Formats: sequence, C-alpha cells, structure tokens
Amino acid sequence: MLEFIKERKAIIGIIALITITGVITINLKSKDTIETISPVTGDLIRTVKISGKVTPKQSVDLSFEIAGTITSIHKEVGQTVNRGNLLAKIDTGTISAEILKAEAELTLAQANLEKLGGAGVYEAQIENAKRTLIQTIIDAYTAADDAVHNKTDAIFIDPRVSRPEIVYAFVDHYSLRDSITKTRTTTDEVLDNWKFLVTGLAAFTYSETHLVKSKKYLSDISVYITNVAQATNLFKSSSALSQTDIDTYKGDALAARDNLNSSSQNLITAEDKLRGLLLEVPAQVARVESARASLLNYRSQLSKTSLVSPIDGIVSRQEVKVGQVVSVGSSVISIISARLEVEAYIPEVLISGVKVGNIASVTLDAYGDKEIFEAKVAQVDPAETIRDGVSTYKTKLTFIHSDDRIRSGMTANINIETFRKNAVRLIPERAVVRENDETFVYLLSENKNSEKTPVEIGEKDSMGNVELISELPEDSKLIINPI
Repeated sequence: MLEFIKERKAIIGIIALITITGVITINLKSKDTIETISPVTGDLIRTVKISGKVTPKQSVDLSFEIAGTITSIHKEVGQTVNRGNLLAKIDTGTISAEILKAEAELTLAQANLEKLGGAGVYEAQIENAKRTLIQTIIDAYTAADDAVHNKTDAIFIDPRVSRPEIVYAFVDHYSLRDSITKTRTTTDEVLDNWKFLVTGLAAFTYSETHLVKSKKYLSDISVYITNVAQATNLFKSSSALSQTDIDTYKGDALAARDNLNSSSQNLITAEDKLRGLLLEVPAQVARVESARASLLNYRSQLSKTSLVSPIDGIVSRQEVKVGQVVSVGSSVISIISARLEVEAYIPEVLISGVKVGNIASVTLDAYGDKEIFEAKVAQVDPAETIRDGVSTYKTKLTFIHSDDRIRSGMTANINIETFRKNAVRLIPERAVVRENDETFVYLLSENKNSEKTPVEIGEKDSMGNVELISELPEDSKLIINPI
C-alpha cells in the first residue's frame, strides 16, 4: 500500500491542488458576483399581453333575392367597391316581359277608366295625396335629422364616437344615461337608412313599405329625443354649467321633441287622407291602382336582378360565373371594409384596467416582432364570452395609422398599456424583502457588508419593477435576491 501511494504521490498531489484551487475560486466568485443594482428613473408602465386576429370593421355576405342565371359579373376578388356599385346581374328576360304585360294592362285599365267620364278627378286626387304623403315623409326625416344633429348633439363631448359621453353627467340616473349613450350610437345608422329610403322617392316609386319604415324610424328617433329631453331636466347648474346653458339644452330638446310629434301627426293625417281616397274610388279606379301596383312589383323584381354593394370596401370572395344558376339566399359575393381592426378575447384575470382609449402596440406574425403597429382600444364588450370554459371579454382595437401590409386574418400579438406613471424611481421587485407589513432592501456597503434598510414602495409595473418612494442615494447598490 505504501509503495502504491509513493508511486502515485505526484498524481494525488496534483488532484488535491486542483480541488483546493476550485473551492477557493468558487468561494471568491460567490463573493465577487453579488448582484446589485442602483435605482433608475423611468416610466412605470403596466401592460396586458394577449393575442388576437385582424378582422375587417365591416363584412357582408351577399345573395340574390330572386333566383336566376348570371349574365354579367362586374367586380372580381380584390377590387375596391363603393356603396351602390354593381357587382353582378342575373337574366332579366322573364321579368322584362312581365313588365311589358303589366304596362299594357295598366294602359287598358286607364283607357276603360276614361270611358267612365269624370273619373280622372279621382286619379288626380290620389296622385296629389301620394305626393303630399311623400313630402310629409321627407319632412319627417328632415325634422329627425335636425333633432339629432342640430338640437341635441350639443350635450355630448363627441356624439360620433362608439361610446359618446354626455358633457354634464347627472347623478343617480345611470339607466337613463346609459340608454341615451347607447341609442346615440345607432341613430346615425337609422338616419342613413331613412335618407337612403327617401332619396329619389316619387309618386310612381312610392309603396306602403316607404310609409311603414318611415314610421318605424320616426318612432325610434322620437324615443331617443324624449329621453334626451328628460335628461336635460335633470342637469344642475354649477361652476362648469350655467343655468343659461341648461335652459338652452332644455329648449332645444323640447323643440326637437315637439317637431317630431308634429311630424308624426302629419304622417297620420296624410296617410288617412290617401287611404280614404283609395276606399272611395270606383271599381275601375281600383283596377287602375291594382295594375299600377302590379307594374311596380315587377319593376321592383327587376331591381333585384342587380346585386349591389351595401358598403364601401373590397371584394373578398366571388363564387359565381356567367351562365351559373343561383338560388334565392345563396351567398355568392362577400365584401369586407378596407378599414381593419384587431379582435381579441381578454381573460377575466387580465381585463382589469383595460378600457376604451387605451393605447396598444401590435405585432403581426407575418412581419416579426420588430414591425410595430400602433392601435387603441375601441370597444370592450360588457358581457363575458365563454371560451374553453374561461370567461373572456371580446375586445376590438383600431389601428391608428392605415398600412397596406395589414391584412384580414393575420395573427396579432397585442400589448395594451393599462397604466403609466412618468419619471419615477424604479427598482427590481427581486430586491425588495417583505416582512409582515414592512418592506426592506439590503444595501451593499463599501466594505461589502449588507445593510438592511426599510423603504416605502408604490406601484408595480409589468416588467418586475416597483416604484421606490423612499429617498436613497443615486449610487445606492441594492442587492438582488438578498435572501
């Protein structure tokens, strides 16, 4: 054994030396690599990181209201369209023939009516009653537009945003306030539809549908204006709102309501007059009206042979060919708006702090993390959506700047800024030790000793930093993970 040790004495000595050197090196290294950091001044930011998908702000799937054979296609996939642009047409031969037949029947009925003598007076009266009713409908639309845009929009900060806010909120009437702000977002759509309905309206194009829809639109606007008038009565004068302004708001709202009430009564009067005349005319005049209605019906059918775009946008899908037979209600063309947004579902554990107007940065998988697109939160659903058993809240973000590189369907990585505090002193949360209700940091002194120091901390960001409220020297060295 002694001989064995002697023979290997040199080797054993080398191994021992290496071991001792390693231990010393590790000990020295552990002492020399105490991780420290000094407080820095910066912005404290909290964010919510989620993923989503780029979607068009509007999208529609279009189909023909009548069956037929495609005769022409006017827009292809990728082409830009405006509202009212012709997209495709189906064969009009059969309907055109029916129109010629209806025109002949109307001419015959009118000729027979002329033979009766004096019956033309009835037609003139009916024509005048129709024109009066049409003008009453147009006047009602004008009164409604004036009531919304000129007489009551002044109570909002910006009435055309997705969730308008009333300039002077009133206390303890949340249901009324919410009803007003929610309804205001839909009034422009009602007025647009009504304007589209009455544009070009004349006696020969008028049908009872125009009256029914106009009465519905007028009723919707009247309910909204009535609520606004009620709200103005709840305003209280203050340093920010004078009694003179309140009186102005009240007067305008009451005038708007009175104008709409008058419009409604005028519609009823004009409708009753036309109905009365139609009931009083002799049988032959009724036949003339029936023939005219039949003609209008076929002309209406003719208009349905053209498929037009209801929105401004881009053709995203087109699945028909010339000569193809299409059925009623079968989707053949899709239009998406050129304006895109990001749709995301935020889990309930992250929704706190997310609100309309929050700024966000978006990256798209197609372009990598270095290409950042600015966006802001435009809508947060008030009710949850269950996804994979988890309560989430559907959120939509709009891009601040348009960019042709952004396309519908792209996967988006979203970073929503929910809180910002500028120019505060920040330290890593790993440097903070909590004991009961107190917080401490350990400062590394010049002689390498650690000094336990109580501190006060504030807000926390999303990067693992906390706000340092206590005053510490700028060159203080805080030990990371001191325990």
